[in-house]
Amino acid sequence: MRLFGLHDRLFGRETECAVLDGLLTAARSGHSAALVLRGEAGVGKTTLLRYALSTAPESLSVSGVESEADFPYAGLHRLLLPLLRRRHRLPAGQRAALEVACGLADGPPPDLYLVSLAALTLIAATPRLCVVDDVQWLDRESARALAFVARRLHAEGVVLLFGRRRTEEETDVFAGVDVLEIEGLTRDAAIALLSDVVAGDLDLVLAENLAASTGGNPLALTDLGHELTGDQWRGAAPLPEPLPIGSRLESHYSSQVRGYPAETRTWLLLAAAGAGGRDEHLLAAARLLDAEPEDAAPAEADRLIAGSPPVHFKHPLVRSAVYGDAAPAQRRAVHAALAAGTTDPAEADRRAWHLAAATPAPDEDVAAELERRAGRAGARGGYSARVTFLNRAAELTPDTAVRAGRQVEAAAAAMTAGAPARALALLDTVDGELLTGPVLGSALLTRALATVNVGAPTGLRDASELCLRAAAAFGDDHARARQAAVQAVDHSSAAEHLASIDYTVVATEAARLAGTDPDGLDGLLLAGYAAFVLGGYETGAPALRRAVAAITDPAVPDETLLRRFVVGINFANQLWDDVSRMLLIERAESAARRTGALHALDLVHFVGAMTEATLGRLNHADQHDAAGMRTRRSIGVTGEQEQVWRHPELVAWRAPDGFRQTVPQALQVFEMLHLGGMQSVTLLAMGVLENASCDYRAAREALLRIVDLGRPRRYAYALPDLVEAAVRSGDRATATAAHADLTLAARASDTPLARGLLARCDALMSGPERAEQHYRDAIELLGGTAGYGDLARARLLYGEWLRRRRRRRDARDQLAGALEMFSDVQANAFANRARQELAALGESVLSPVPESDETALTPQEAAVARLARAGSTNAEIAAHLFLSASTVDYHLRKVFRKLGVSSRRQLREALRD
Repeated sequence: MRLFGLHDRLFGRETECAVLDGLLTAARSGHSAALVLRGEAGVGKTTLLRYALSTAPESLSVSGVESEADFPYAGLHRLLLPLLRRRHRLPAGQRAALEVACGLADGPPPDLYLVSLAALTLIAATPRLCVVDDVQWLDRESARALAFVARRLHAEGVVLLFGRRRTEEETDVFAGVDVLEIEGLTRDAAIALLSDVVAGDLDLVLAENLAASTGGNPLALTDLGHELTGDQWRGAAPLPEPLPIGSRLESHYSSQVRGYPAETRTWLLLAAAGAGGRDEHLLAAARLLDAEPEDAAPAEADRLIAGSPPVHFKHPLVRSAVYGDAAPAQRRAVHAALAAGTTDPAEADRRAWHLAAATPAPDEDVAAELERRAGRAGARGGYSARVTFLNRAAELTPDTAVRAGRQVEAAAAAMTAGAPARALALLDTVDGELLTGPVLGSALLTRALATVNVGAPTGLRDASELCLRAAAAFGDDHARARQAAVQAVDHSSAAEHLASIDYTVVATEAARLAGTDPDGLDGLLLAGYAAFVLGGYETGAPALRRAVAAITDPAVPDETLLRRFVVGINFANQLWDDVSRMLLIERAESAARRTGALHALDLVHFVGAMTEATLGRLNHADQHDAAGMRTRRSIGVTGEQEQVWRHPELVAWRAPDGFRQTVPQALQVFEMLHLGGMQSVTLLAMGVLENASCDYRAAREALLRIVDLGRPRRYAYALPDLVEAAVRSGDRATATAAHADLTLAARASDTPLARGLLARCDALMSGPERAEQHYRDAIELLGGTAGYGDLARARLLYGEWLRRRRRRRDARDQLAGALEMFSDVQANAFANRARQELAALGESVLSPVPESDETALTPQEAAVARLARAGSTNAEIAAHLFLSASTVDYHLRKVFRKLGVSSRRQLREALRD
């Protein structure tokens, strides 16, 4: 088989070749790289990729095939075929996911990121070049998996190159991967190319004009070099008008194909429609149409194709031209033959797709088969393919009501596939009057989730209402109704006061549905929410405790835990239950890592950072924040897409310059997006910051905007800050009311953290004769909890109280202890307040000296070091951080050098969090 252009001369690509040479040279020193070569059709991406392949001894290569774009993991499977014999070396979870994705085994739908990590592990095991051309035709799952691999390569000696056509609608699948734009040739390079391909004399003025009119497109120039006559090149004969260049390349190929004999066109159409299928199936279909490989001779002579079979088209535009130029009846006949020739049970998905393409009118039998194939695609993790199959099944469905149901199912599948915009577009095609019962419920629930996920301004506002309507539509399907109601609770908590319906409406419906399964997890969650919202702390706290106990039960399946842990965290917050909060985050993180659910893992780290920050454990919050950023980069979120500051409750403790100035604008953005919860969290963070900065009046004003005095509910955990702010600002009435609410809530919660915070506020509200014992009680109680920041603040308040009573030595002990605690977590505002108090005692306190850039660990290095210190192997660290073992080794060597150690054992003494 002859490959096009493998030995062609490259003109004007010195810069691009130098870039590729540089990557391959660096790879020989152990450095990895990934690069997307992006440009218009025919500009030379494939030739450059073949140049790279010609210089690399170890390589893998594959090209996207348009007809395979709806078959999950088809491209990845073809790329990894030479490596699959080593899959027994993979961790069990990765191996199982990869085998299901590649159709080598049956099992539950594999998580995309476990498959991606398996691909990373296999590719990174040996230094090599991997080339993936025509990625615009890859199936979505393969594209996302390979983009994941590209973003995680670092120190394996692997180079991963992608060839991608520039299109009007660029997706963000490869966000974060470096891009090399491939432009047309310069004037001199274009003339040199023409001089090489034109056999006779060449008029230089004509060559310059053609170079300009083609935009230096090498494919257009090469084709013209072969097709124009000698007289035309000498300028003795006129040129065709219009020239077959630029956007007209496909029309040019269509015209060329039309000139072939009918049997040649039939063979080409079979090859175009059956691309990606097995050779024997193509030959079987050809026999049914009286076609044979020899019919391809004219096209092979013109170098439009090579191989019979497998057939390789010179350019994707050739395949597109062949298929697009055929009459609909011809295309249907070819697909019918391909369906008949595809007899292998393992290719049933492809056969069903050919049957659908061969069907000219609605046909329930074909539609039902597509629906069954959609289920198979979903079982392999091909959620995008499932959407396509279901959508086509809907198009072929004669019954309008059944068609609407399949459209709704396709939209729900799109939501599962992480394509909320597509889900909304599919829902918009459904005739709403045909939807009733559970189908209506599914449509409403999908719309609620999709509008929130696309970031629609009204999405979160209306989400809880849509979920309640879905719950009502599910009727006697109580399990799905409860699931919809729990989703309504989640959305209501996020939107808060900016939701379209009041949270008491959600709570009333939650109470009704809780009774349909009072002992099940969703029933307990709904009962806890309803009791708390409608009855307050006295009746709600016991119900919340039962719900928290249910969600923290080790028997809860991973998938359920990941769907419900945010609701559980919210409930634990109301109870000041730090033990359950830490347990939920730990288990949810383990579940997300175990199942490869990176979107869920990102949410776990976001909630983890918020939780740790509210407890004042800022180093732990930093770890979650850094891990969340790493996770977001793994799934393709760019730095520009991330919020400027993601955690106001963390930033407030650090008190950076300019933070206060950003708050009004942030609150406006949250208002626009109906993120009532983020508004409240930001105001609570401001209350903490102003208390730390001794601006108690400002703290009081911020906190009064979220606390409903006399009705302690969602933001009862802001009451300790309000008591401090009100006492210190001289507003005794507000302090008394807030203290009364806190007393009720803390006693109902009855957790050590709640009792410790109440004792701290008791001290603020008490006279001199009782305050000291309350401070001591607060310090003792808080010392046994995860409330690191609350303990430090109790010591700070106690130290301030002692100083004002001229007990200098006792005050110095408490204030110095508080300063040390605040400094260890870089709680700058509170640390400054403690320094000022110590200065008033005549103490000289130096500000800490930051680590130098040469010795400070990066977040990635710190994460690797912590896991190594805990005894994890490189392979275990790689699986935990979604890296390759080579990259882990690279980071660990840098950690040893920066810390001045030579073994993992020494990390215990040298590593600081």
